[in-house]
Amino acid sequence: MVFRILDNDRFRLYCWLHCVVTVLCVACLLSWLSLTPRNPRFQISFESSSMNQSTDKHLLFNLRISNPNKRMGIFYSGITLNLYEGCCRVIGTNSTPPFYQGYKNTTSLDILIHATTQQGSSDGNIDHIVGVHTDVRFRIMRWKTKLRQIEYKSVFRMAPEYEAGEAQAPTPAGFGIKASENLTF
Repeated sequence: MVFRILDNDRFRLYCWLHCVVTVLCVACLLSWLSLTPRNPRFQISFESSSMNQSTDKHLLFNLRISNPNKRMGIFYSGITLNLYEGCCRVIGTNSTPPFYQGYKNTTSLDILIHATTQQGSSDGNIDHIVGVHTDVRFRIMRWKTKLRQIEYKSVFRMAPEYEAGEAQAPTPAGFGIKASENLTF
């Protein structure tokens, strides 16, 4: 077996090509890691409720959206907030218009939901699922990503603060979840 000895010029060329390929791979890896968008964080808190009939209630939710990305804005095609009774029965819904959220920004939205019925369990508590659905595009410099769907659901329990036999409507804070029970996704 005969070993060929590379001449000095060819050896330098191979070393130079190896260094260039290594630097390009590391640069691509770092740019990919720094440009990977993270989903926004949602926090829902229950603000108040009012009752105009025995079966219709107006529930006000505060939706806080945090963009954790650096140098990446988010285009929302509108946010739909659904209120479910049980596992799949929608009792109220509302949505927001499309908007843009800048990077490292927190947006707060008040969303009013008109709920049709609320049936409690035997202990008077009312179990609900709050669902948030939106389609987003991330803006990285001047480039926009493809449309992504984001959907979150969370369960919370409403406890009425008045007796069921009372004829008067509850005060605006008559139904609620505790401040420590804010729903974060």
